[in-house]
Amino acid sequence: MPKDAIAYQAAHTELSRLIAETGALTCSVSNSVHRPAVECLLRYALPHIDGLDFSDTPVNDRGYARKVLYTHPEGHFSVLALKWMPGAETPIHGHNAWGCVGVIEGEIGCETYCCRDGGQCEGDLTSTGRILAGVGAVASVEPNPKGIHRLFNPTGKAAVTLHIYGMDLSENPTAVNVPYQH
Repeated sequence: MPKDAIAYQAAHTELSRLIAETGALTCSVSNSVHRPAVECLLRYALPHIDGLDFSDTPVNDRGYARKVLYTHPEGHFSVLALKWMPGAETPIHGHNAWGCVGVIEGEIGCETYCCRDGGQCEGDLTSTGRILAGVGAVASVEPNPKGIHRLFNPTGKAAVTLHIYGMDLSENPTAVNVPYQH
């Protein structure tokens, strides 16, 4: 077996383990600990996951490709991989569920926002800062209206991220997003 096949097998095994452990966790503990616990699982597994194939996944008009890798049979969570081309960016959004994200390849920028109108988010948003996250970085977000943000690739190289969301995204992978106007 060629060396790259061994590396792929190890990455596939770690992703399978992450999915299995996330499934066991989301079925056995309170919803209130899902996000921080899954964030810990992702932090441990992320360095061992790479080589995700996007050859069958088109890039959207915003410059990124989204691929659903797994959805729990009872809808407890979904795992997605995203490939970000240079200059790619999401709209400003929140989420309908908790979420965790880790950077597998490249660098991803994240700009966070808060509501100027005291939390109702019916008015303008204010940027609360930007970060640039590299390989191995892991973050999580609480459901809307907390955690309003946008992701972007400010570099000249493609980036890959792994996302775990606390809802079933098998029918519509964008159903987790709550868009905002800025």
